Amino acid sequence: MEKTVDTREASSQLADALHRLMPFHYFYEKAGKPLPDFTFLEKSEMPYPYRSMLVHENDMTPTLAAFHHSKLYLEVHQHERTDNYLMRLVTLHAVTDNSPVEYGAIGIHLDGFPPEVSQLIIEGEIPLGGILGEYGVRHSGSPTAFFSVPADDRIATALKQEVGETLYGRCNQLLDDDGMAIADIVEILPRHCESEKWIENVK
Repeated sequence: MEKTVDTREASSQLADALHRLMPFHYFYEKAGKPLPDFTFLEKSEMPYPYRSMLVHENDMTPTLAAFHHSKLYLEVHQHERTDNYLMRLVTLHAVTDNSPVEYGAIGIHLDGFPPEVSQLIIEGEIPLGGILGEYGVRHSGSPTAFFSVPADDRIATALKQEVGETLYGRCNQLLDDDGMAIADIVEILPRHCESEKWIENVK
């Protein structure tokens, strides 16, 4: 009986993890690749400087732009679209030196936006956070989980990291004024060694 209960609990935890990691999980499943070993963390377990970049309810685009002192541009690796739903696997880069500052995936409910905003999102040339800010689209962030993950070959290539390097990220939802999800996002950051060393010296 205990084994049955344990199996059900494990299955429930796996289903919950895959739900949180959509649409990132979608692109891995489509490629026939196993997900890397995500470990979910409490807010207090997130180390600095990543806590300052991840543990908040703000859009990541302006947050990362401020941290890296640079505007950001979007690189779309893969995308899938139905009439009203768009999923993308993407990297955000700093304009100043083209360095990658975030890798992840996003699922966007296009019918939650005005037509001109939806068209810009579909074109895939500007980060979502930049579009929402420019057009004053009211929304709020609602992080659902924080995690660490060892970089596999895909993540390592996109973020210019070593395979196996421990990286940090979050699962986030963007909500409209009625509390309905307009986007589901998985965001993974590269290591920022300069900031890590500075924080270690302060300690």
